[in-house]
Parts: sequence; structure tokens; C-alpha cells
Amino acid sequence: MLENLRARLQLDRPLVYALMTRVWQAASGPITIVLLIRSLDLSEQGVYYGIIGIVGIQAYFELGLLNVLVSQSGHETAAMKKVVTPSDDGALQESDPEWLAAAARMRDLIRDSFRWFSGASLFYVVAALVFGWYSLADSEVAWQGPLLALVPIAAISVCLSPGLSILEGAGFRDVIFRFRFLQMTIGSLVMWISLECGLKLWALVLSSSVQASMFMYITFVSQADFFKKFRGLKDLPSNFDWVHQVLPVQWRVALIGASFHFATQFFTVIVLWFHSDADAAPLGMTMSVTTAIQMLALAWVQTQYPVVSLHHGSGERERAGTIWRRTTIISTLLLVAGFVVLTAGVACLPWLGKNIEDRFLEPWQVAVLGLGCLASHIATVQGYYVLARRANPLLVASLVGSVATAAAVWLGGYFYSTDGVVLGYALAMCLVLAPVHTFAYARFRRKIQI
Repeated sequence: MLENLRARLQLDRPLVYALMTRVWQAASGPITIVLLIRSLDLSEQGVYYGIIGIVGIQAYFELGLLNVLVSQSGHETAAMKKVVTPSDDGALQESDPEWLAAAARMRDLIRDSFRWFSGASLFYVVAALVFGWYSLADSEVAWQGPLLALVPIAAISVCLSPGLSILEGAGFRDVIFRFRFLQMTIGSLVMWISLECGLKLWALVLSSSVQASMFMYITFVSQADFFKKFRGLKDLPSNFDWVHQVLPVQWRVALIGASFHFATQFFTVIVLWFHSDADAAPLGMTMSVTTAIQMLALAWVQTQYPVVSLHHGSGERERAGTIWRRTTIISTLLLVAGFVVLTAGVACLPWLGKNIEDRFLEPWQVAVLGLGCLASHIATVQGYYVLARRANPLLVASLVGSVATAAAVWLGGYFYSTDGVVLGYALAMCLVLAPVHTFAYARFRRKIQI
């Protein structure tokens, strides 16, 4: 019975680590919130979440490439597994031309992806500092030092991030999701200690430093042999071409990711710009919880995405589709349950008598935000499946939805502050993005079945 339940829920070790990460994120969130309330005044809280939003522009420099790398790595790994014969010492099968061809493509994928992200991290530092300086210029909170320290540290994570995606696609799901769990837990502990020591905004710097250090450890120590193995294939010819094999997917994913980020990840910054630190604080704190709910729901999707990519790379289409349908149902139900609990919890805050209800959105705002997140989740799951097929993403549908959402959110925030942001987001997601993207996804599925 338990084995049957485990199979139905697709519970494996990577998923357990992913769930532990999201459960920790959900459980540690209230502790972080309490410490933030104790350590920061309302204006400092607004700047705190504003800096998080500013550092988050790294999405514009990752350009959606990380998910593409998972899929590319998964397909090359599947190609190697088709021809490799297991050996006791795990040595390279240099006698098999097909294996060597796939290994050479993997080598070039690793090399080119690290080159791309090294350059992107430098541009990220400049852009984040300029954007941050402009966004926070009118604040009286001492934000300059933390921002100057935090951005270069975040750039290290950007630079090393392709390694984790390639490892994930290559079958190291257990290692990667365990790493992310440790990264989350240690980062939270450092954040709590820093806030308790009165470091205020500097807590972000210390927490980010720990996470960047862990990126360096897994790349240069823990999994260094994996990358060294492929770097050793120097003289092998390869038919891998970044421009023709990665770029056609990447620029579409980049455009989708950048537009979606602009539409959905600047809520706190919008209110900071057009209104005040104090107005931004409840929105930022509530979104820290809603983000945890979304990430918990996506845990099923993200852990099964490399598996589905491998099955598609091996030609097992039916098995991949079965896994994905079950994944979609489980993750969506979990998202809905999370927002129901959050809305009820926020509604009960006045009964606690702690006078903290002003640190969160109103219950109706949380519920409306949940509707928008549900629509966004549906489109996200569809997008992951398209990438798992190593197909071009649904560019037009995604852009239509993101542009509509961006217009609704930014105009709504400008005229109506938090109410405008929340309502604009939910309406655009439910009435534009989800329907248009679902229509395009249905056409894609019909096309590949012909």
C-alpha cells in the first residue's frame, strides 16, 4: 500500500529533498518574519524587500538558459547511456564512437555555458547597482553598503549556476536537490543569527555569502571530477553548435523569462517607486510566503522535469507523458491548498492580539493574488513540458500574457498602489495569460502527435 502511494505521488529521493527544502522554506518563513518585525521598522522592511527585488534582476542575465541546459544535458546524457556499457571503474568508453560524440557535445555544452554566464555575471553587477541606486535613492534608510556588498556576491552565484543545471540534467538529481536543501537551511540560519545580532540589512549579505560559498564548493570540490572528465576530451571533434542548437531555444526562453519577470517580480519595487516604503512592506512580506507556496508546488515539477527530459531523449514518449500528467495534478492541488490555508491564516491574525496584521495584505488581497498564481502555475507547467521535448517554447502566447500582465501591474500600482498591483496581476493572468497559453499548448500537443 505504501509502495503504491509512493509511486502515485512520484516520491523519490530528489523529490523528498525538494519537499524538505520547500517545507523548510514554509516553516522558516514565519520565523524570519518575526525576526524582521523585531529587527526592522516599517521603512527598513520595505527597503529589505526592495533590495531582494533588485538583486532578483539576475533573471534578465540568466535569460532562461538554466532550464534549457537541464534539457540539453538530459538529452546528451540519454545519448551516452544508449551506447555505454557499465564498467567497474566507471572509465570513459573511448572505443565507442557514438558515446564519444555525445561526450564531446556535453564537453562543449559545459564550456560554452560557463563562458556565457561568466560574461552575464559582469553585466549583472553593473545593471543591479545602477538599478538599485536609482530605486532606493529617495529612501532615508542606510542601504548603500549592503547593496554594494550584496550584488557582487550574488554575481558569483550567477556565474556558477550553469554547473548545477548541467549536473541536474546529467542525472545528479539527488546531489543537486540535497545541495539546495542545505543551501536553504544554512542560509536561513545565518539570516536569523544576523538579524538577532542587529545587523539589519547586512543579514542579506551574510546569507548570500553562505549560498555563494556553497555554489563554489559543489562546482570546484564536490562534483569537480564530473567537469574534469569532460574537459579531458580536448581532441575530440564535436558537432555541437551553440548558435544552432541552444540559441534558437534560448532567445525565446530569454524573451519569455525577461517579460515574465518584469510583469511579476517587481511588485514591491513598484510600490516603493510610486508610493512609500511603508506601503511596500505588507506586500513584500506577504509575497515571501506566497513565493514559498509556489515553490513548494513547483517542487514536483522541477524534480520530474529532468526525468521527463531523459525519457523524451530515450524515445519513451508515453512514459514521459504519464509522469507529467500526474505531476501537474499533484502540484496544482498543492498550490490551491497552500493559498486556502494562507488566506485563512491572514484572516485570523487580528484574533492573535499581536498587532501584526498591518504587516501583511488583507485576506481578500491574498485570495486574489492566489488566483493569479494559479493561472501562472498552469502556464509554467505547460512551459516546462515543452522544454522537456527540446522544442521551441510558446513564444507568442507567453509574450501576450506577460505584456498584458506587466501593463496591468505597473499601471495598477502607479494609480492604486497595492490594490492595483494585486488586482492587475490576477485579472491579466486569469483572463489573458492562462487562456492564451493553454490554447497554444493544446495546439503544440496536437502537432507532435501527428
